[in-house]
Amino acid sequence: MSVKIRIAIIAVFLPMAIAAQTVAPPPQPLHFVNDHWTPYDPPTDIPDDAMVHVIVKGDTLWDLAAHYLGDPFLWPQIWERNPYIRDSHWIYPGDPLIIDLAVQEAEVEEFEIPVDESVTSDYLDDTSGVEEELPYPLGRSADVYCFAELIEDESIFPFAIASAEQIQFQTQFSEGNIVYIDGGVEQGVQAGDRFFILHRLRPLKHPISNSPLGVVYQQVGQLKVLCAQENTSIAEIYYACDPIVIGDVLEPFKPIPVPLVIAPDPTDRCDVPNGKPLGYLTYNRDDQVDIGTNWLVFLDLGAADGIYPGTFATVFRDNPVKGMPRLVMGEVGVLRVEEHYSTAIVTRGWAPLEVADRVEVK
Repeated sequence: MSVKIRIAIIAVFLPMAIAAQTVAPPPQPLHFVNDHWTPYDPPTDIPDDAMVHVIVKGDTLWDLAAHYLGDPFLWPQIWERNPYIRDSHWIYPGDPLIIDLAVQEAEVEEFEIPVDESVTSDYLDDTSGVEEELPYPLGRSADVYCFAELIEDESIFPFAIASAEQIQFQTQFSEGNIVYIDGGVEQGVQAGDRFFILHRLRPLKHPISNSPLGVVYQQVGQLKVLCAQENTSIAEIYYACDPIVIGDVLEPFKPIPVPLVIAPDPTDRCDVPNGKPLGYLTYNRDDQVDIGTNWLVFLDLGAADGIYPGTFATVFRDNPVKGMPRLVMGEVGVLRVEEHYSTAIVTRGWAPLEVADRVEVK
């Protein structure tokens, strides 16, 4: 039995469309690895079930995302899965790119086993209706990069956008715009550094206790430093979820993977309490009153409560009629987790959900 790595080599002969003055210098030094030159240290222990693309001349992450993922704007997802590439503008022919995990069908050797027909069994041997459940991504890249964060200490943000190249003509900025940030070499900033861009929305209080939970910051984009001066830096916005404005704060970039999950048993109206941690829905984007399937929400349960990405929870309300069963409303799946809260996506709902609805870990 053997499992083979699928290697897709796609030739994309398109010119590089990035002007030299907006790109950091190529990484150095080059060294010879597996018959090609590269400044990186490409992995050698690629999983057997990985889909791999070997870079050829003319490839860009933008084009590869369009080809493999169906959307060129998902190119950061490929970059995240290949952390050995330090600069997304510079990829080198011969280096491997892990695109995604692919399910492989193993080769099966067939042979006959003698059967003693005199032996019978009390068990049914009909498994024709059984299908193996395969993991699937709980959400999209935009679900973890374009929602919000709940910040307890606002002093954690080291820098902010202080100006922009087109500040005399624009009040809002997006992908491709050049901005200036109030941190430089003296503060540890260097060319190639990447940051999340966050926009302050409002303080958030618990819907039941009214106690302060923190301040909601909307994730509006990402930028990359082109060059750094003593106390300032010039950067380019390379990913935008919403309009970006002067004063938006920066947070050091770190990849946020979308969890792969296996679907739990479907939430059912007849599900009874299981004794696991209980919490509440505390926030949803744009403060919509009714929350539906695929909406993103905050839960007041986090790592301190044993929550981890891929956890599922039942959404319910107490029955207004005393002595009656609780009202099961739907289900959420957890995308990312912080110490005292988590971000979740509504995976099922047969009635509109609301902030202050309760959740129970499945």
